Amino acid sequence: MDTANIDAKLRTNFEAVKQIIADHEMLDRVPAEYLDFSPQHLEGLVKYAYFAGFIQLGEARQFLGLPKEALKPKLRQWYEEIREQGCWLC
Repeated sequence: MDTANIDAKLRTNFEAVKQIIADHEMLDRVPAEYLDFSPQHLEGLVKYAYFAGFIQLGEARQFLGLPKEALKPKLRQWYEEIREQGCWLC
């Protein structure tokens, strides 16, 4: 898959996750800068949706386009970030 297709897929996933959060009427908890697409903001939305219980772990992996083996380190990173910085749910 070329870079343009990957970017388009990530943008599509970004909009899908944003819609899931909006469907749960929690989009107002998301910092405003995260409402504009970037790969970092996609990860932030996916992390929020996962910890809020809006998506399952497998869905998080799919939205981020991660291989299965990359998920455990990512999840450990997220837990560490939440311990250090809190989360939008707090």
